[in-house]
Amino acid sequence: MKKLIYSFVLFVGVLALVITGCKGPEGPAGPAGADGTNGTNGTDGTNGVDGNEVCLTCHTLANKTLVTTMYNLSGHAAGLYVGYAGGRQSCAMCHSDQGFVETQYTGADTTAFDIANPQPIQCGTCHDFHATFDFDGDGPDYALRTNSPVEMIFDGSTVDFGGSGNLCANCHQTRRAGPVPGSGNFTITSTHWGPHHGPQANLLDGVGFFEVVGSMTYPTSKTTHRIDANCATCHMHFDAADETEGGHTWWPSVASCVPCHPGATDFDINGVQTEIEGLLDDIKTEMIAIGLYDDAAGHVVTGTYTAEQAGAYFNWIGIEEDRSAGVHNYPYIKALLTNTLESF
Repeated sequence: MKKLIYSFVLFVGVLALVITGCKGPEGPAGPAGADGTNGTNGTDGTNGVDGNEVCLTCHTLANKTLVTTMYNLSGHAAGLYVGYAGGRQSCAMCHSDQGFVETQYTGADTTAFDIANPQPIQCGTCHDFHATFDFDGDGPDYALRTNSPVEMIFDGSTVDFGGSGNLCANCHQTRRAGPVPGSGNFTITSTHWGPHHGPQANLLDGVGFFEVVGSMTYPTSKTTHRIDANCATCHMHFDAADETEGGHTWWPSVASCVPCHPGATDFDINGVQTEIEGLLDDIKTEMIAIGLYDDAAGHVVTGTYTAEQAGAYFNWIGIEEDRSAGVHNYPYIKALLTNTLESF
C-alpha cells in the first residue's frame, strides 16, 4: 500500500515539472493588424456671444456720463414743484418718481396715499425693464416704462402718439376741462384755475380747449407735427457739438427743425411765434381791462364771469404754459386765439 502511495506522489511531481518546463521564453510579436474604420468627427464648438456685449452698446460709462450731464440741465432734474406737489395724492402722478411709477401700475390718476418723501423725476421714473432683448429684430425699446395709448384726464378719451410720445403725454396734458361756450356764467374759485401746467398733448392733438365760435374754423385734420414728428424727434434730437440741447435735456434745438425747414435759424419759422405771441399779448390786455387777470400778481382774479371770458383765460394760460408759441400746432392755436380775441 505504501508503495502505491509513493508511486502516485512521484507521478504527480514529475507531471508538474513537465508542465512547468513546457513554457519557454516569449517569442517575437506577430505582424500588425489592419487599421480600423475612422469614427465620425465631433462638431467644433461655436463661441457664444458675450452676455454683456449687447448691453454695452448703450450701457457704457461714456454714455451714462453724457446722459447724466444732459439730464441735469433739464426741467425734470430741477425737481419742479416736487416739495409742494410731489407728495399729494392728486399731484404725485406727475410730480414725483414714486407717484408716476405707482400710477403706471395701478392705472389711476392719483396715488393711494400721500407720499411722505417724494423724489424728483429720475432715470427709473421713465425707464423700467426691456420688453425684449431681441434688439436686432425688434429694435431698441429703451426700456420705457410705458408706450401705450394714453387716457386723457379731462374727458376720458384716448390719444395715441405712438412709441415714446405716449410716455410724455401721460403728464403733459390738461387736468381739467374748460367752460362750455354759450353756457352762461362761470365762477372761478381759485387763482390756480385753468388747464394746469404742460398741456402739450392736448394742443398737439387739437382737443380740450375752449373752442368759441369766431371767424376761424378749427382744423379737423391733425397738424404735421402731430403726424410726421413726435416728442423725441424735436426734443431729443442730439448733436454732439452741443450737449446743452436735445438728448436728455429735452430742450429742442433748431437743428431738429432743419430737415423739414431748410435754412431755419430759430424757431420763429415763417413768423409763427411772433404772430402767436402778439395774439397772446392782445388777449392779456383785454383780460386786464375787465379785471379778469391780475398782471402784477400773475394770476386770474376769482369771481363770476361769462363762459366766454372764463374760456378766454383758459385758452390764454394754457397756450402760455405750452411754451411753444404756436409751434406744437399752429393752425389750431391760431384759431383758438383769434376767435378768443374776437369774443371780447
